Amino acid sequence: MSEEHVHRIHRLQEGWTRRHEEREIVDIFYSVHGEELTQLKNALNRRDDHHDLEELIFGDIDDESVRERVLDHFAAQAEPLGRLGVKVLSDIDDTVFPMIHETRYPRGHFLVPGSLAFLQALDDGPTESPWSRGDLTFLTARPEIAFGLIESNSKDVLRKAGVASSSLLAGSLMNIHSKDAMADGKVANFAHYRKLFPEYGVVFVGDSGQGDVLVGQRVRTDYPDAVSAVFIHDVVDTPAARREELAASGVHVFETYVGAAMKAYSLGLVSLDNVKRVVTESLAALDDIDWETAEQEASTRKLLQRDADEALALG
Repeated sequence: MSEEHVHRIHRLQEGWTRRHEEREIVDIFYSVHGEELTQLKNALNRRDDHHDLEELIFGDIDDESVRERVLDHFAAQAEPLGRLGVKVLSDIDDTVFPMIHETRYPRGHFLVPGSLAFLQALDDGPTESPWSRGDLTFLTARPEIAFGLIESNSKDVLRKAGVASSSLLAGSLMNIHSKDAMADGKVANFAHYRKLFPEYGVVFVGDSGQGDVLVGQRVRTDYPDAVSAVFIHDVVDTPAARREELAASGVHVFETYVGAAMKAYSLGLVSLDNVKRVVTESLAALDDIDWETAEQEASTRKLLQRDADEALALG
């Protein structure tokens, strides 16, 4: 992959993308093939601001015929590669940060214990040498307004919390009036993402508070061969019978990220070493929390220790 290609496309993204600039972007993509094209797409998608690959293809390129040419090239080059690895798509609120329905932790912009370690474990996969790293993308129902201001601010918050590299697919003002509408927006973003990276499988991580269960069910139904599993952080005390029903469809509800890591390990998605890392980071994080009450701390520690003991017994 040529760094010149990355820098040139970044320059073409800034400001209004004119017709001849769109054609130049197409020419650059068509000059790159196979795994080199995947590396180029990954590099473009790791940009710190909102000018990532999704914005380039579905925002900056206005001509639909030009867009389809690029996506056709992506699909053609991906087919002989098979599956290179797994991309991790994660919600933010109540999945990574305890912001709305989560009551086991104080609300705020700090990581739910073990969440980042779990996402990184999925990114690494079950082997010591994954084909690529940094395959983490956040889906959010927050609207993308003010020329990407919310997206850029969200990335800044994530970086401060320890997420070094990620991309973000934001929502729309039209999709925040109901859970179904928010789910529709996330599923649409998911469809975009599949077109950008057809050579990867996908794992989706969300929560039970704002439509992510519906998102998980829909993507498992629509993309059964691509979506390896869905993990749902339970923040509304989902009944056991409902959890079993969801698990049968590949949507796994969990209370702690240690529990999620154990399930991912049983599915062959993460390594045992990374399960142990989730345990270590989860338990250590508890000491840094400014708990609201002693009861909140005690009940959360008991829950996490239960799963930690089970995880450490794996070997």
